[in-house]
Amino acid sequence: MKKLGLLAVGVLMMASCSNDNETGQSLVTDKGEMQFLFTVGNSTTRATDTQFESNDQVGIYVTANGTPLQIGGNEVNNEMFTYNGTAWTSVRKVYWNSGSHDVYAYYPYSQKVNDISDYAFEVQADQSTAEGYTASDFLWAGKKGVTASASPVTMTFAHKLSNVVVKLEKGESYSGDIPASTEVYIHSTVTKAVIDLATGDAAKDDYAGTGTVRCRQKSPSEYVACVIPQNLTTRRPLVEVISGGVSYLMEGKISLKPGMRHTITVTLDKNPEQTKIDIGGSIEGW
Repeated sequence: MKKLGLLAVGVLMMASCSNDNETGQSLVTDKGEMQFLFTVGNSTTRATDTQFESNDQVGIYVTANGTPLQIGGNEVNNEMFTYNGTAWTSVRKVYWNSGSHDVYAYYPYSQKVNDISDYAFEVQADQSTAEGYTASDFLWAGKKGVTASASPVTMTFAHKLSNVVVKLEKGESYSGDIPASTEVYIHSTVTKAVIDLATGDAAKDDYAGTGTVRCRQKSPSEYVACVIPQNLTTRRPLVEVISGGVSYLMEGKISLKPGMRHTITVTLDKNPEQTKIDIGGSIEGW
């Protein structure tokens, strides 16, 4: 009887341990598997600014409703969900517990998250490729009071950094077309941020130095870059345009707001010294 009793206790312990994996996700529950539909704005997929693409990956945290988000010990801790072009799936199946829950999601996914309130993120120095640009576009979504459902939980992501659009125009003395090989750079900006994953709020890393970002070409006359929200109040080299073997380097001041798109217009002239920059261009939601 004593041996049977010990055996029964051992079975119960094994059953209890099987309910949770090493990161806290509940594996055995009668509330159903977690399913999500992630959108950006009103879109269900993203290509650059407004759509998710196949193989995009987001990180998910889930807590009991009203419980603060922590680095560990949540119901779900930084679980990776991948988009296959149709649906979002996780490598390990995760299931709902009883009650209501708060869900937090971010993009792009990082395997190493060492701080919830000051998550370190850095934009790519070279955003001239689609990969470099999208990897620099930090998105965040949150939803509170979620309960288990047979339908996917829809979560809408928002851009949490700033977007800079540089538009090139030809001045009166500029002849011919602007070369397709033209390069545009944003100088003197802090490229590192600290982000609160519970709110999505992003701020520049005050201990980081400034750097340079190469923009992505969207059209022959329009270039874009994702940058950290910050105030550039001191006149210093801001935008550089390298076109036809000539470098146009311009100073400027700008206040980069989170979740906003800032347009800078550069009017190229045959004489680089007569090239004009208009930083007071349009500011719109991103």
